[in-house]
Amino acid sequence: MQQEDLNAYKDAYLESFPFYWDETVLLDAYARKLVAALKPRKQVKALSLGIGRQMVSKAIFENVDLAEYHIVEGAQDIIERYKAESNPPPFVHVHHAWFEKIDFDRKFDAIEMGFVLEHVDDPALILRRYREFLAPGGVLFVAVPNARSLHRLLGQAAGLMPDVYTLSPSDLALGHKRYFDTASITAMVRDSGYRVDQVHGLMLKPLTTGQIQSLKLGRNFDEALIEVGYALPEITNGVLIEASLP
Repeated sequence: MQQEDLNAYKDAYLESFPFYWDETVLLDAYARKLVAALKPRKQVKALSLGIGRQMVSKAIFENVDLAEYHIVEGAQDIIERYKAESNPPPFVHVHHAWFEKIDFDRKFDAIEMGFVLEHVDDPALILRRYREFLAPGGVLFVAVPNARSLHRLLGQAAGLMPDVYTLSPSDLALGHKRYFDTASITAMVRDSGYRVDQVHGLMLKPLTTGQIQSLKLGRNFDEALIEVGYALPEITNGVLIEASLP
């Protein structure tokens, strides 16, 4: 496993990042589905891989009935920012560790790895490894960017990009190593020993970020991108899989 300096990517999570709006809408869509799935459960033992923009972890500890909540994060700078800005409650336990190395002596009712697998050296290894930490009846949430998002397909058809699977400079700034599409991430989750229960689209993005923002369509349009996108996972900006043990 390559030992990266994960602190090098921390500025990509700031509001100054050119694609901050995309990330906000995408994570909002993801957090809503995650909370909706966990809301009926009581005293949930939850595990998150990564902190990133803080939005998802805050949605979890503010809206889910938690018995305990663990977060694994490899970048110490991001941990310090999280503690200062999100002020997590005492039942939130943050572990500074590599996803591939940490071990737990318990099983979790919910494991979420939202926008993680595009970053790691071996995503299938991560999926297989965390299967042993998922409790019977528990749910796994996996979300990844979608190479075949509508705006990327249109960009390729217009000759603006040679291959929808090509990583952009912004992808590299975020530490991305690959693109998935709906078929490939679904197959990887299944091949790693899970049952795929639901597949959701995350944020329908019809145009580039600059084009959408230049139209100044407002929050109602953001809401529409989220709500319409849930039913269109093949062409949304991100893909969310809810999975369980067979």
